[in-house]
Amino acid sequence: MLKSFNDLVISDNMDEVNVAPETMASFFIAFYCEKGALQFSIEGEMYRAAEGDLVVCTPRNILGLYMRSPDLQGKVICIGESLYDGTMPGVFHIDPNWWKKFLFLRQNPVMHATEFQSKLFLAYFNLLKTYSEDSDNPYRQRIIKITSQAAAVEILHELDSWSHHEDTSSARQKPETSQKDRLFQRFIDLLGRPKNTEREVKAYAEQLLVTPKYLSAVCKEKSGRTAMDWITESIVSHIKYYLLQTDLSVKEIAFKLDFPDVSFFCKYVKKHLGQAPLEYRNAQLLSKS
Repeated sequence: MLKSFNDLVISDNMDEVNVAPETMASFFIAFYCEKGALQFSIEGEMYRAAEGDLVVCTPRNILGLYMRSPDLQGKVICIGESLYDGTMPGVFHIDPNWWKKFLFLRQNPVMHATEFQSKLFLAYFNLLKTYSEDSDNPYRQRIIKITSQAAAVEILHELDSWSHHEDTSSARQKPETSQKDRLFQRFIDLLGRPKNTEREVKAYAEQLLVTPKYLSAVCKEKSGRTAMDWITESIVSHIKYYLLQTDLSVKEIAFKLDFPDVSFFCKYVKKHLGQAPLEYRNAQLLSKS
């Protein structure tokens, strides 16, 4: 069963779900493995999910699907960004540690679910399935959006037990968000916009009405990484996607990502990927063959 409605895709038949190697995820993806095993990569790192595991992949990550056991069974929920974009940041302000959990999730996409977490996932799966089939309901899109947001918040909450943050208890007692937390969140929100190709800290600082030095200092304090580290990771992810997932020429990719010229683009790729664009593309495609 594969159900699709606007920016929601759900399925309980893994034969219907095909992910091409080196695909940039445009969805918030949650997969619960009920039987068998799945081996895949996120941002080049290999992971394995087996029975009882929950896999969560955030948008704009490079996702590769490589091997699955013949008896693989599970349920997958794919939630497009339009279902929570613009409203989730406000919800995240409830929890001052949301960004720590988000980072933890990106580094630990596979977790073994508890009995409660398994039931919770299946409950949301069934709810979204039911709503997607309710074609006579004029509020269907709104209900799906609210339910999708609730599912994302539930995952954020359950990360308390996965990430073992020492300050979780105090955070619950004082659910206050500082100005620095809000600034960092707004920066990440800007960075995550699909068509964003800015490569300079100054461009983001101007939008956030702060100095580049202050923005970078806040990012370093809140995440252990500078603003430029975050920007570079985002740009490099886009470069990998276009080189490995499309047939666009180097010139076309440079133009799409707003580089001033091909020469500058090639130098940028060489610096961050260790190879010229076509060398990287050919090497990666060869390794997959």
